[in-house]
Amino acid sequence: MKNTPHKTLALIPAFALAVVAIACTSSEATNVSESTEPASETAFLKTAEATSNEAVGMANIVPQSDDAEGIEIAPADALATGDALTILHTDEDNIDGVPISDLVSDEENSEAIEALASMERADWEYRLTEIWEDSISGVVLINLGNTLLPASGTGAGWFWDDEGHIVTNYHVVRPTTSFVTPTTIIVETFDGEQFEAELVGGDPVSDIAVLKIDARANVSDPLPIGDSADLKPGMTAIALGHPFGIDQAFSMTHGIISGLSRSILADTSTMPIPAVIQTDADMNPGNSGGPLLNSAGEVIGVNTQIRSLTSTNSGVGFATPINLVRRVVNSLIEEGVHEYPLIGISSRVVTRAWAEELNLEEDQRGLLVTAVSPDGPADEAGIRSDTGTFTSSSSGFQSFSRYSPKGDGDIIVRIDNVKIDNLYDLRSYIMLNTSPGDEIVIEVLRDGDTVPISLTLGSWGDRFN
Repeated sequence: MKNTPHKTLALIPAFALAVVAIACTSSEATNVSESTEPASETAFLKTAEATSNEAVGMANIVPQSDDAEGIEIAPADALATGDALTILHTDEDNIDGVPISDLVSDEENSEAIEALASMERADWEYRLTEIWEDSISGVVLINLGNTLLPASGTGAGWFWDDEGHIVTNYHVVRPTTSFVTPTTIIVETFDGEQFEAELVGGDPVSDIAVLKIDARANVSDPLPIGDSADLKPGMTAIALGHPFGIDQAFSMTHGIISGLSRSILADTSTMPIPAVIQTDADMNPGNSGGPLLNSAGEVIGVNTQIRSLTSTNSGVGFATPINLVRRVVNSLIEEGVHEYPLIGISSRVVTRAWAEELNLEEDQRGLLVTAVSPDGPADEAGIRSDTGTFTSSSSGFQSFSRYSPKGDGDIIVRIDNVKIDNLYDLRSYIMLNTSPGDEIVIEVLRDGDTVPISLTLGSWGDRFN
């Protein structure tokens, strides 16, 4: 099957640099973050405002006798006439616990189900409009231009705090035309006010940047922050932004989270973004940098890329997870740069074939350390590398490298009691949960025993900036 490239969502004219993201090559695994069970969307149906019920129907508890109750349901078209359907049920056998068909006639059953479904749809629609009204004033249009050329990049962003800080994608605001003249960044709010913004800092790895505008306090309308570790496929995803740039308007789409534990490469970096959120909520060029919300109206990610051959939505969009965004944004505001933690090793995944070759348990997984950087954190902590050999081969225009393990190196199996099966697990945990200077405990399999090793993380410095 032909590989479909990733596309960033910013609008870039022909004279600007092309933005093409490369599919990530690192292994995928389940999210290692532990979380509590998030509230379901049905919670909103139970707590929706009464005004939504007034639009399509009402459910009222009406006493019928000492041992029975009735739910009187008025469909939308019955409100004006006062017609209603009454369903009897006992305290032991209520409408939620017993099929309605056991209590009422088929005709009454059909009418009741239709009325209840209508109420649920109206409650969910009301919730979506409520999210729009509460959130859209926190979203902005970002237009990148200069004094000689028209806009060279257009995207979206959102207010991080009430001090004028705005979060967006780095690929939206990076100075692609700065060789011509100094770049100007214009931010437009939902109310139509425009401000010139300064670039506080950008992180090529996560594709996140922070801007700042000098505006009145009531202009900034920060959005609430969620927890991307709580996410599960099937949950609601709501994308806010400004698709297709200045020729269109602010918009909202919604769908579901269709995948987790993804890695993608930003076009600005060679280090993959971990724990990326995949969604079918419509995204198009110009949505870059806009917030991805959950059903509570909290930001769970930043819309970053779409997978498409035509640069328009094809049902697969990606967002940088908010738990990574939070770390990056705080660093950019405080330091102007975000540094990623360094262990200082190279490694290969222990496969089933390797497990058999090295006389390990059949289901043994982990990362076999194949090299240790001299004087790096791993070297100072005493982590051992395998003394196997690499062999290279080529086919056409492609080159391949094969490693033959000897089995005398450490196999990383856990970090801070989090199971590590592959490189994705290691990268996700380190990038989303640690900082340079933190001390971690790496458990390695060495000579048949599990050995805990304390390690102080180093820093990649400005390698990716």
